Amino acid sequence: MKKSVDVWKNIARDFIALGSIPFFILVLVRIWILDQPLYLAQFILAGIFFFGGFLRLRKNMVLYSGLSLVILFFTGVHYADQRFWIFGSLIYVGLIGGLYYLEYDKNKIWNGVLWGAIICFLTNYLFSKI
Repeated sequence: MKKSVDVWKNIARDFIALGSIPFFILVLVRIWILDQPLYLAQFILAGIFFFGGFLRLRKNMVLYSGLSLVILFFTGVHYADQRFWIFGSLIYVGLIGGLYYLEYDKNKIWNGVLWGAIICFLTNYLFSKI
């Protein structure tokens, strides 16, 4: 017997995957290939800060909503292109929508967003002093 396929659940999971650890590592490798040590260091530091806090707060936040914001912010700053920001922001909205659709806890989603925003601000501030 064939299982019924929920196309919307699959699409939601696809969006959510953009905030996963394997995707973060993929982006790190891409940045490493660019051979821009300062940009790579910034991304690595943001990752260390994010995961350090996440390990302590993981029961109160969703990883995907925060980590994907870190990825979006630092890739957006690097490319500095309005089209990228628009496209990336739409994808991020899709990710948040996917979390809602899959019934993740709303407070944990927004705690992840908040933590991601804090990490973006902190890391960007530290690197602005270099």
